[in-house]
Amino acid sequence: MAAAFSVAERALITGAAGFVGSRLARKLADEGWEVHGVVRRPPGDSAVRELCTFASAHYHDGAIESLMRIVAQSRPTVVFHLAACFVADHRPADVAPLINDNILFGTQLLEAMRAAGVERIVNAGSAWQHYKNAEYSPVGLYAATKKAFADILQYYVEAHAVQAITLELSDTYGPGDARRKLIPIMLDAEKSAREMSMVSGDLPLNFVHVDDAVSAFVIAARRLLSSETNSHDVFAVRSNEPVAVKELFAIWQKARGAPLDARWGERPYREREVLDQWTQGTVLPGWQPRVSLSEGLRGL
Repeated sequence: MAAAFSVAERALITGAAGFVGSRLARKLADEGWEVHGVVRRPPGDSAVRELCTFASAHYHDGAIESLMRIVAQSRPTVVFHLAACFVADHRPADVAPLINDNILFGTQLLEAMRAAGVERIVNAGSAWQHYKNAEYSPVGLYAATKKAFADILQYYVEAHAVQAITLELSDTYGPGDARRKLIPIMLDAEKSAREMSMVSGDLPLNFVHVDDAVSAFVIAARRLLSSETNSHDVFAVRSNEPVAVKELFAIWQKARGAPLDARWGERPYREREVLDQWTQGTVLPGWQPRVSLSEGLRGL
């Protein structure tokens, strides 16, 4: 059954043309929300055209004045901040995009919210903020920038009455994922019957299906709208099915009937590879993953 939201609820979604953001936009529209998306892709982009069939797309040119107009015009009751720059192993050229997209843009958004009197935000954090299962230890610069923004968000919570929930997500996956991540790469390898060069088969993984990730954002919005959160709550969003990468290949073969060949141990671990399962943090109340890994892999 769909959540009982008022038809007056309005969402502003950053990253609305992205993998998770586009599905969140569609879910909220289906549940009666007035949906607005912040986009930086050109109007002719296929994802933007799709978004415009059920939501309003607002182009952001990078300036804070542009973002202030967008927030003032859309008047959201909840902001969903999903836009981010992800780089696993950064190079010098990646520093500026990581800072601009993950810190500067988010801070501009918060300032635009303050100016427009918008108080509620659901922010996408990352499990990569917990290297070696620590309370906080960034796996890489990407994770460090996500935490830096969360710290800035805390200032707006304390100084400007913003109500916030940060969801620290494990890796998401699902149909239509064009990102260069493991499961889409495995799907490409299946289609081309290509052998994969892999790290050790013991590498731990945790995947959340995109439908379950979207559900977490909707539940977090419900908490904000019902005043169950009046500060800055941080919750984990992770699967109950942690697997080693070699187990993932076995589940893949059973679920899809398509074996994948791998040269195990051929690739070295990345610097600061995540070798420990993440168990820190409280799982979002009222949420649990519903799509099993086997079911999710079958649906790719």
